[in-house]
Amino acid sequence: MIEEENILSSDDLIDEDDEVLESRLQQLAAEELNQISSNSDIPKAEGSPASATTASEPKPDASKASAAAAATLEKINGLIAESTSLREQLDDRKQQYLRLYADFENFRKRTERDKEEQEGTITSKILKKILPVVDDFERAQLQISPKTDGEASIHKSYQSVYKQLLKCLKETGVVRMECVGQDFDPNFHEAIMQEPSTEYDEGIITEELRPGYLVSDDRVLRHSLVKVSSGKIDGDNDPSSNDVSENSSSEPS
Repeated sequence: MIEEENILSSDDLIDEDDEVLESRLQQLAAEELNQISSNSDIPKAEGSPASATTASEPKPDASKASAAAAATLEKINGLIAESTSLREQLDDRKQQYLRLYADFENFRKRTERDKEEQEGTITSKILKKILPVVDDFERAQLQISPKTDGEASIHKSYQSVYKQLLKCLKETGVVRMECVGQDFDPNFHEAIMQEPSTEYDEGIITEELRPGYLVSDDRVLRHSLVKVSSGKIDGDNDPSSNDVSENSSSEPS
């Protein structure tokens, strides 16, 4: 906005200079014409002393007056041509300035965009290094069951560190994906197993093996490792249930 105001003010100065120049040209023309008219033969009243005096003086040459008028006109035309040339040069410089300013603005925006992308890439790399630590905390929470007061105190201490770590990730913009029961999407999920399911249709995620995370702008920080249903089956046709029934029938009564 400041640059636009500066451009507008320069236009006003250009217009003001044009008016001053035209006024000066008109003044010069008037001065030249007054000088010519003062040198021309002006008849005086008869009987006056001045008329008697001027009658004996020679009349100025009319050709000299015409030459002076022509010189004045040529001078005015030269000033007008010079003014036009200067105005064209000024317009050309103004266009060059506008082009340079536009190029600079594009360069500035491109630099800021590249800087933001670079910062996002560096942040993603750092966060990816932290996610395995979060996985270790979650595995410890599931596998360790404290039996004494000392173990319970230790368990509580590292769980508080885990909560603080999750809080920092959330403030950074990291969000955990919810994928169980959703359609498999290779843009967000990575399938490492497929098996029939009694609950979900084909292509639906049945289990999360490793959580996935998103950054605040919906970029994938880490894909979810999931198990996908190959098709829905009835509970009676479940091979695992048939194996159980066969084993139970083969046992001696």
